[in-house]
Amino acid sequence: MKWNNKTIYISLFSVLYFVVAAVSAVHAVSFFGLANTFWLGVILAIAFEIGQAAVLFSILTSPRERSKVMPWVLMCMFTLVQVLGNVYSSYKYVVNNSMADLRYFKEPIFIWTDIPDNMANVIIVYLVGAILPISALLLTSMVTNYLQDDSNDKKLAEETKVEKHVESEPQVVEQKVEEIVETKQPEVEQKVKETVETEQPEVEQKVEETIETEQPETGAKKFREQIIEDEPAPETDELNVVEKPTLKSHFVNV
Repeated sequence: MKWNNKTIYISLFSVLYFVVAAVSAVHAVSFFGLANTFWLGVILAIAFEIGQAAVLFSILTSPRERSKVMPWVLMCMFTLVQVLGNVYSSYKYVVNNSMADLRYFKEPIFIWTDIPDNMANVIIVYLVGAILPISALLLTSMVTNYLQDDSNDKKLAEETKVEKHVESEPQVVEQKVEEIVETKQPEVEQKVKETVETEQPEVEQKVEETIETEQPETGAKKFREQIIEDEPAPETDELNVVEKPTLKSHFVNV
């Protein structure tokens, strides 16, 4: 299996998420058990973890969901529940089991001040209970940004590839056309020669038949046209022209 940066990144995020989910689910059972029976607390804890996993899956797999507000509101709500469950369970454990060890946290961290044990307990349980869920939420945002950048890089690479292909395509097409012409030209020339050799006698015979059938009609037609051209036009007979009597000539005669 070939490991790349994306696979390693997603794998590390998945490991962190499942660890946080397992610890938070155990703590959520105790937290929901404050107001419910044990089995109802287990069911509620599982339901919250499944809901968070579903929202996380939608954010990571759908680019449209990443830009919406509602999935991130749900993620923040589920993370807050995880923080509350972790803080409750951590504080309960510290009060019941680790009060004697609290000084190992107070003395080196708050060396310049003397704070009450209760305040030190609250600080330590928030640090222990809230760091992992908040880190997982922030890492979710980082992973979504990484996936978005990766998809943009892929789109840019595909567009560049398409542009290069479009630029090189005319040259490739011309080269293929030249190769086809070079390979098919002898066959085409041979077929043309064969067609000419086979059809030439038929064409010559048809031409001769056409000349033989049309030549007598053409000769007779030309002869008739020549006779019509040589025939003289009719002359006007001056003797047959009689002047019509007019009123003026009648009075002159009288």
